[in-house]
Formats: sequence, structure tokens, C-alpha cells
Amino acid sequence: MPMIFSPRALTVTVTLAAVAASLPVTAAAQSQLERMEVLSERASALMNEAMIAQLPALEGNMPDPAWDDPMRAAYGCVLEGYVQASSEAAVDTMLDEMDAMMETATAETLMSGAFGDGVQLPEGMSEVQAQALMQDCGVMEIIMARMAESGAMQVMMDQ
Repeated sequence: MPMIFSPRALTVTVTLAAVAASLPVTAAAQSQLERMEVLSERASALMNEAMIAQLPALEGNMPDPAWDDPMRAAYGCVLEGYVQASSEAAVDTMLDEMDAMMETATAETLMSGAFGDGVQLPEGMSEVQAQALMQDCGVMEIIMARMAESGAMQVMMDQ
């Protein structure tokens, strides 16, 4: 099966989904969480669209990009790791970059590998560390479970 999207695009997309959930529960932090949720849901919807463009049999079998409580908990864990490795200000900067990226993001930019250019992980966090954090916090497990539950995993395996 051809690569549907680049590893960098997957990291950025999952990071979009993973960054905002565990800021301290203040009014400002809550607005960051809400902002991140919107960004990650849009990124996930674009990923779904890109995957369907590459493999039309996925139509109707992609998971809903909406967050639920288990996703929020997993993403909260990731964000806590980001803040611990860097700072809240560095995470804010990353959110600003993600917000700017999403203004022009399309399924085509996701497929081309251009998705995520200009978005840097917070200072002090490498891509390897970010990927490990997403794994350790259960984000990847949730994504894989959703792919299995929606039928997308089976469609991809059948190709």
C-alpha cells in the first residue's frame, strides 16, 4: 500500500490533537484547550479526507475526528509532557504556529508532505520524544482503536 501521508505529517497531525488537553484549568488554559480541540478536529478531518483520496474504499469507514473524554485525558498527558519539557509560553508559540498552518491547510498539502512546515515542537522537545510521549500517554492506542472500530483498519488491510 502506498504511503498515504508522510511521517512528519502524521506527527504534526497527532501533535495538533495532543497538545492542548492538560494546561492548568484556568480561564486562559480552558480557551487554549478549546482552541486546540478545534485545530485537532480540523486536522483529523483533513487526514480522513486525504486518506479517502488515496484509498476511496475508506469512504464511510473513517473515525469521527471529534474528541471524547478518553482522548482528552490522553492528550492532557501529552501536553503536560510538552510543558514539562519546555514551558507554557513555548506551547503557546506552537499553538500559534498550528493555528496559522490550519488557515491554509488542505488534504492536498497533507498528502504532499507540506503539512506542518513551519510548526515547531516546543523548545526542549524532539520529534522522537514527542512520538514516545504520544505512545506512552495512549494517543496512538486511541487512534488505532478508532481506526479499527470505524472499519478503516480492515479496509486498509484488505488492500
